[in-house]
Amino acid sequence: MNSLPYPIFKVVQGLCYPKKSKILNLGEWDNKDWGCSQIIIDELSTDTDIVIVPSKDEDILTYFNRFKHIDYCFNLVLHSFERESLQELLKGFEQYVIIESVNCYIGVVLHKQGEKSFLGKKIVANADIDIDSPTFFLPEFTLSNWSQQGNIIYFESPETQIEFVVPIDFSLKRTSLDLLWTIEHVLLSPWHDKYQLDWVPTRRPGKTAGLSFSGGVDSTAAMCLMPEDSLLFYMERNFESMIQHENAKRFISHLKTLKREIIVTQSNHEKIRTYYGKNPGFSTDYACMVHLILLADYFDLDAAGTGMPLENSYFYHGSKIRDFGKSGFWKRYFPIFSYLGIPLYQPVAGCSEILNNAIVISSGLNDYATSCLRSRTKGVTCDSCWKCFRKNTFNNKRWIKSPEISKFLSKRPLKQGVATLFALQLINKRDGVLPDEALDLTILMDKDLSFLNNYWEPSLDLLPDKYRDITERKLSKIASKMEIDLYSLDAEFTIHLRGEGK
Repeated sequence: MNSLPYPIFKVVQGLCYPKKSKILNLGEWDNKDWGCSQIIIDELSTDTDIVIVPSKDEDILTYFNRFKHIDYCFNLVLHSFERESLQELLKGFEQYVIIESVNCYIGVVLHKQGEKSFLGKKIVANADIDIDSPTFFLPEFTLSNWSQQGNIIYFESPETQIEFVVPIDFSLKRTSLDLLWTIEHVLLSPWHDKYQLDWVPTRRPGKTAGLSFSGGVDSTAAMCLMPEDSLLFYMERNFESMIQHENAKRFISHLKTLKREIIVTQSNHEKIRTYYGKNPGFSTDYACMVHLILLADYFDLDAAGTGMPLENSYFYHGSKIRDFGKSGFWKRYFPIFSYLGIPLYQPVAGCSEILNNAIVISSGLNDYATSCLRSRTKGVTCDSCWKCFRKNTFNNKRWIKSPEISKFLSKRPLKQGVATLFALQLINKRDGVLPDEALDLTILMDKDLSFLNNYWEPSLDLLPDKYRDITERKLSKIASKMEIDLYSLDAEFTIHLRGEGK
């Protein structure tokens, strides 16, 4: 089967974004490029969104008649090597355009709903349409802000020059501009309005999954639930800060002995926040994987994994239940990454920190995976940071009360709420007392949190289709499905985690 022509792929993406649409493709092409962003169907129905038909298809008049029927609401995409014949076919339609590309001519007949799309708006406005231009769907992108010198990529942000150290044979010129724009989006969107304007990602997917790997427990659990050939991407700060990389480097060295491929990228992008009165850190939740995004073409990636656990997905800030798949957060980011050809792959979104800890132990990597970012000694944790408080408690290890731990225990909503409550219950059972900062949670010490040892099955529905089965198989060998209705928990106890139960 022939490869799908890129101009037609882009036209469909431009008519559909951000929706995952139903596509009927009557051309004899491989549909796999749409595997991340669209749903390919075999026959026309009243909820079909796009019909792609060759201009010489013997049934073309049937689809013309269906297009005009009140029960159907699809956009019609025709392709031909002859402009004149395409013009003759389309003259009976009111709203259409013929788009010229290097491969062929593409006729687009818009349904009313299609007029709302990025490409539909251009067609209605009679705007110039250059489907072969790499920036047609990226109207605000400025390529001159990006440059390469050797194995260093530079991005001139309005705040400062951002650097990325990349493999020596990496080429910026061979990197999709969509990826560069997405990097800008996840780094700068909190402060620059232009990243809220319309654009459409049109990168074709690759063949391999990637994971933004931190070396921590949640990240390691995600790695354990992904295919063994998934690539791991570690980001190292190239500037002085409180974060130390010694433990992560120790873990990376160990994983290399296990024949795992790990790509280490150095960058200063976490400095951007300091220009807005904040400490160094991630500008947005997915700034954690800008290095993976940058290298997605180089390593031919088709999924972007993170170790986001239950406490950050289905528990909003760990203390308020939400349907993550319907959240504004998911609706914002899921289409972007799906249309980029690297759909979000979050295998532990339905797993608590407690279950992730158990997954890591079962993998035999618990002596290497550490979430502590403060220790300067390989194989040793500081035992006094907020992450050490929770992770050490789960494993019945000592922790040392510090101003940082005291500060977070005092905050309401309680940071990493349900996981922290689980840790407090363990402390209460072992020592018979709670830290003074958590005495208001005494009422919750008998609350049954055993469900955190199991996984929330609906989270699997959010995984890329290609990888769902393997992740579900791996997960089901370690844990069972939750038998409770997670959404019913909110009124029961999370109000106390938010400090609203007094």
